[in-house]
Amino acid sequence: MIARRFLIPIVLLALILWAGPVRAQDGQTQYTVQPGDTLSLIAGRFDVPVDLLAQANEITNPNLIQVGQVLVIPDAAQVQAHQDAASAQAALAGMLPGILNSAAQVNGALVDMLGFGSMRPLLAQMTFLASRNAALPLPFLTLIVPDAIVQGETDVVWVTALTPFAPTGAFQGRELVFIGDGRSDAGYRFFALLPTGALDKPGLKKLMVHIGPVTTERNIQIKAGIYETQHIVLPPSKGGLLAPDKLKAERERLYALWGVVSGPPRWTEPFQFPIAEGFPRTSPYGTRRSYNGGPVSSFHAGSDWGAPEGTPILAPAPGVVALAEPLFVRGGAVIIDHGAGVYSNFWHMSQIDVKPGDVVKTGQQLGLVGTTGLSTGAHLHWEIRVNTLAVDPLQWTEQDFP
Repeated sequence: MIARRFLIPIVLLALILWAGPVRAQDGQTQYTVQPGDTLSLIAGRFDVPVDLLAQANEITNPNLIQVGQVLVIPDAAQVQAHQDAASAQAALAGMLPGILNSAAQVNGALVDMLGFGSMRPLLAQMTFLASRNAALPLPFLTLIVPDAIVQGETDVVWVTALTPFAPTGAFQGRELVFIGDGRSDAGYRFFALLPTGALDKPGLKKLMVHIGPVTTERNIQIKAGIYETQHIVLPPSKGGLLAPDKLKAERERLYALWGVVSGPPRWTEPFQFPIAEGFPRTSPYGTRRSYNGGPVSSFHAGSDWGAPEGTPILAPAPGVVALAEPLFVRGGAVIIDHGAGVYSNFWHMSQIDVKPGDVVKTGQQLGLVGTTGLSTGAHLHWEIRVNTLAVDPLQWTEQDFP
């Protein structure tokens, strides 16, 4: 006879694992996704749990929604049912670790009798993971984070979970975008790119990851990078490009574009340099900048190479053209969406050879080097944005992500 203390967690686990997703019903409130929306913002607006909103709309990754997408908003009864299920899950999270660590005591005949024979490998793996990750609450199985990141660099967070719904999370107040990496023997695996900015303050910073109502935290050290300061003098003909209203309008438009996560990564190997070898780097990423004797109030968001006007600019990785047009401040501009919230940006071009919606391959010509916009001479400016944050593009040529 199986002890009652073993039977209750098994039944709870079965109910949670095999419960179908909450389905939307006819006549419920609908909402159309607007530019700048995230699933968490929409959930907060209607006071519903974000994972319930995802389930009701059959969204397996809460970070991937599209402008114009119509979402059905769960009603009060569905919210209450979801809260009841969350309470059961929380109870299981408190009971199951001790049970898993002595899972050998569970009678295999009962598992077969209940029809859960296929769970044997999963239960065995959970028992092993529970012994190695005792500090993790279910449904987390594993959580892998870096110990430290240098200002401006990118790293990766890996999560293995008992449930198929993507985690959510934040680091330094910035939302993380978790993407499914496939089902493994140990559970459902997800990753999130972890970008840091050149101006991020050094020190211990909190990472928070959520799966439904369950949260776990880790501290990551931000280390100071080594960055120089440049004093740039613009010719009188280009001084008007520093007008605050022009800077603000262009910046807001670009941030709305960079905030769209169109799907999983389109690249499969490290990025390539977007121009031929041999050109000198004239301004590294992260350099602090002063214009026309003003205060040092900004930094260089990309990396510059001095090259003659007309030098070809090449796609560093596969992607889709998200923008291709002259901008007021940045001049001739092309933006490539590489998926997973990663964008390559090229400014000051003299010629643009692609158009929005074009699918480009690594090495395909995007246009030509120029000195349009806020520029003092012909050069290539290349920057990478991850979840809207400018990061060191050279790291992406040296390391394979995710």
